[in-house]
Amino acid sequence: MRTRISAGALALCLSLAPISSLHAADSGPSAPSSAPTSKPSVAVDELAKSRSLIAAKNYSQALVELKRVDRVMTNNADVKNLLGLTSRKLGQYSQASGYYVKALQIDPTHLGALEYQGELFIIQKKVALAKRNLATLKRLCGTSCEEYEDLANAITASTKKG
Repeated sequence: MRTRISAGALALCLSLAPISSLHAADSGPSAPSSAPTSKPSVAVDELAKSRSLIAAKNYSQALVELKRVDRVMTNNADVKNLLGLTSRKLGQYSQASGYYVKALQIDPTHLGALEYQGELFIIQKKVALAKRNLATLKRLCGTSCEEYEDLANAITASTKKG
């Protein structure tokens, strides 16, 4: 799990910008399609806690936290993407797939969801679909963005394994 921004820095950014401009770590840009039902700082604190749990590989607790955040920040592609990640890490592939689909319905250009969904496709032996996500990432961010590189490496590793 890579970390691009600390929780403190994220909180500072949010104090300077509206919640709709939030770009979460591990993901592409997305804006909630509906306003949060509580103060943005509460939701950001919750998301930061979830990210910390993910970084610590405490996926079960992260999933619990993310489900709570999802009730506060409905229709948020970043939250759906992280729900997909934690579900995938817990081996809950069907649930992970649903979360990635929802993230991409909210934001079809969500880089993190495209990468992570591609990684799920590899686990499911659907390499052709992973390559489709890779092509989309190439179109959106080129071949030097982290999401493209990570998925390309995962595809290469999977084809070497057979």
